[in-house]
Order: sequence, then C-alpha cells, then structure tokens
Amino acid sequence: MVKIDFLVPGFSKCGTTTLCALLAQHPQIYIPELKEPWYFSSNDFPRRQADYIQHFSPALPGQLLGEGSVSYSGHEKEDVSVERIRENNPDCRFIFIARHPLRRIESSYREMHHSGVKFGLNAPYSLADNLELFPQMIKDSLFFERISKYVDAFGSESILVLFLEDVTRQPQQELARCFRHLGVDPDFQIVQALRLNEGSSKLYDTRILRYIRSKPWSGFKLAKLDPEQQDRLLRPLGLRRPFKAPVQWDARSMAMVRESVLPDARKFLAAYGKPPDFWQF
Repeated sequence: MVKIDFLVPGFSKCGTTTLCALLAQHPQIYIPELKEPWYFSSNDFPRRQADYIQHFSPALPGQLLGEGSVSYSGHEKEDVSVERIRENNPDCRFIFIARHPLRRIESSYREMHHSGVKFGLNAPYSLADNLELFPQMIKDSLFFERISKYVDAFGSESILVLFLEDVTRQPQQELARCFRHLGVDPDFQIVQALRLNEGSSKLYDTRILRYIRSKPWSGFKLAKLDPEQQDRLLRPLGLRRPFKAPVQWDARSMAMVRESVLPDARKFLAAYGKPPDFWQF
C-alpha cells in the first residue's frame, strides 16, 4: 500500500501545475519534483510501486504527501484510477481546479500542437478537426461528469473544487481554502505567486516543417532529436513558432461544444456554488 494524503487530479489544462507549485511552498506539504508520476493510472501498476515511493523519499517527517497527475481525472483512465486510489488510500482528500471549458479546450489545442512531436501526432490546424480527431478534448472538459466518479467513490466532503479564475484573482484566499481542506496551517503566506504553463510558451509546426517531417530522407533525422532539441534548433529558423493569435472558433467547433459541454458546465457551476453566467458561452 502506498499512502498518499491528497491528490490534485484535475482537471487537465486548468492550472494544476501552478496550483501544485503553490501548495508545495507550505512547509507541512510535500509534492515531488515530478508533479505527475501517473502511478494509479499506469498500465504497469503495481510494478511501479517502488519507483512511486521513491518520489516521496525526500519528504520530512509529518509532511502531507501529495501529487497532481491529471490522468486520474481523464475519461480514459479515471475508472481504474479511482478504483486503485480507493483500494490504497480510502481516506485520501482531493483538490480539483476548473476553468472556463472553452479556455481549457484552447489550451488543449495548443498542447496537442506543442507536444505532438513527442508522440508522433500531427494535430490538425482546424480546431473542429482536432475535436473530431481527439474526442478527449471535449470529454475531459465535462467537469461534472468527470468529478462525479470521485464524489461517488469518496464522498463530497473529501473533495474541494477551485476555479482558476478565482485562484488568479485571489490566490492567497483560495490557497487558504486548500490548506484548511488538507488540515494544515491555513494562515501560511505563499512566498511567490506563480503562473506556469502559459499558452504563449507553446509552439507549433509550420506547414513546411510538417512536410519535412513526412519525408523519409529528412523525417528520420529529426526523429533522432528529442523535442527540446528540436525546439532549440527549429524555433530560430521559424519552423517551430509560438502561438500568438487566439485559437479560432468556427460554427462547427462551437456547435460541437454547445451540444455536450454547455449542459455539463451548467450542472458543474450549480453544484459548486457559481452562478449560471460565471462562464460566458
């Protein structure tokens, strides 16, 4: 059994990296340097148990142990994750952070382009085509549907829900809520407000680079370089470029979101104390 005191399992692209970095400033909390070990959602669980325990070895006696693998709330791995977490840590506490679903989808779109090279994916330039090719972009934006699995398994009292909009506006107040939820000193003042994983730091392949990757005589050479090396090499050449313009929503992509995401968002806002117009669609 691996004892974990709390998890920040979601939602993806909603600020979990920033939130974990802020929580980790508290002296009574330990979050490992690898914020997302993906242990409970792993295909080779429980063989990774020893490695997982090792991530927490630097923790001081008495510190609460937590991590922030968002795969635990992704629709593809949530069922097995919930089962394993409940089996190993029935008293675990949870913090979820949500944001406007459209902004989450836009962030996911940028991430698909930025990290696609790592997984051999060529994300379409059209947002609607992305939503069709990668249905998880919409499914992982159904916050009420996703969190219901945790409410059913652990009870609502074990779960705290934050909104990125609130954390951005009043970080100390929202962190105090987290600290109270976890049972540590709620009056601890964070040293530095952080904002990580900004969308402007994400890069995409130009069409010329897509062509170069597709050719046998050049693609295999690029594949020998890791993504970070490719960014350092190709960005100065203008072949990997940062996102500057807003993600474009057309009628087709908006219709797809309105049909599924909007009803779920209304239920989520009502369940967690926000007015229906908190997120404008």
